[in-house]
Amino acid sequence: MLVIEAKAYVKGKFQDCAIGVEDGRITSVKKTLHGDERIDYGEMLLLPGAIDIHVHFREPGLTYKEDFQSGSTAAVMGGVTTVFDMPNTLPPTTTFRQYEAKMEIASGKSLADFGIYSAISKAQEIPRLAKAGTPFKLYLAPTTGELAVGDDKVDELLGKIPDGAPIAVHAEDPARFKGSSAGNLIQHDLSRPIASECSSIEMLGTKGRRFHITHVTSEDGLGICTSNGFTTDATPHHMLLDSAARIGQLGKVNPPIREPAEREKLWRAFKEGRIDMIASDHAPHTEEEKDLAFKDAPAGMPGVETMIPLMLRRVRRGELSMERLISAACEKPAEMMGLNKGKIEVGLDADFMVLDLRDVAKIKARKLHSKCGWSAFENWEVVFPKAIYLRGDLIVHQGEIVEDAMGKPVEMRREADAVRSRHSNTRPPASALDRGGNPAC
Repeated sequence: MLVIEAKAYVKGKFQDCAIGVEDGRITSVKKTLHGDERIDYGEMLLLPGAIDIHVHFREPGLTYKEDFQSGSTAAVMGGVTTVFDMPNTLPPTTTFRQYEAKMEIASGKSLADFGIYSAISKAQEIPRLAKAGTPFKLYLAPTTGELAVGDDKVDELLGKIPDGAPIAVHAEDPARFKGSSAGNLIQHDLSRPIASECSSIEMLGTKGRRFHITHVTSEDGLGICTSNGFTTDATPHHMLLDSAARIGQLGKVNPPIREPAEREKLWRAFKEGRIDMIASDHAPHTEEEKDLAFKDAPAGMPGVETMIPLMLRRVRRGELSMERLISAACEKPAEMMGLNKGKIEVGLDADFMVLDLRDVAKIKARKLHSKCGWSAFENWEVVFPKAIYLRGDLIVHQGEIVEDAMGKPVEMRREADAVRSRHSNTRPPASALDRGGNPAC
């Protein structure tokens, strides 16, 4: 048994703990443990590995700007041990055959554990994809790729998806788009306004299903999500950047980053727990592509490697609670996807990040690991993890990959099974309790 000692985040607070790990799972959480191998991190913090439910690793078809190896390397370097890849590749993941092909690619290249989204596009393919356990992505507006679904097709396609299958939605209503985004970030915001986000979410509220609204950008949109019982995530770029930023085409994303006042509202909502999750929407393009005129430059930016480090810096500065970050980056994504991950708890996967909040660095794109070679957060202060464990294997140490351990496809419980499991395991297993029946750590 491997024993890892540190100040671990267990049951909502940091405690001096010894974590026992065998066969990739957490087997014990106690004050002291004896094992075959012992690693003592002293006063350093031990957190669950983060789960990013929204990345674009561009493989197959667009590997000149990212692939599963480079994207997953960036992920684990930033504390993300599980990723879910989006379907707008070449070819797009719209059929069972394409889903299988992408799973095979990822299985041979990804350093992080992974899931693969399928696009809601071809009605005849959906039943087989659902049986395979894929989460689904619904595009309601044009963005990178040609996967937007018109209002006249939504009901037919949704009717093929079983209850409990996660459905993430790019929620913009093209009928509410205005003018041109040709000039700058301000015009891009106005061309795809908040009204288009709200209209799209309101339409979903008439469908009688549960959805996950990804990269929500506005307090108004968030309010409609809440009233309909939809889960939400927000990206670091929508919460930390705004249309006044002097970053030009680097900041062009869909949906757009908003004006400063709207960004501040979104950040406040995240801090207060009104947004369920954080996701990177890591969508790299080359510098040459981003150097085109604003109207021609593609939408998207990298972010999987910097997402958690940016948030950890805000924790260090007292602007965000650690409890809020771990809930949004670890616990809630695991719950949504039905994963055996997301907490330091007996029986769950031994995915960890180890860090020192006092070790502040600055983002330098040349030191990051995405193929694209740039970051909209250049020179921002961050806290990078010191070590990363994936299912008990040390894979990153002091900023270097130290083992060629490979990621695996995640096992996803459907929502009903996940809820049943959570309710039937509210009491910790006996191995995690002391003799008085209290948590041992």
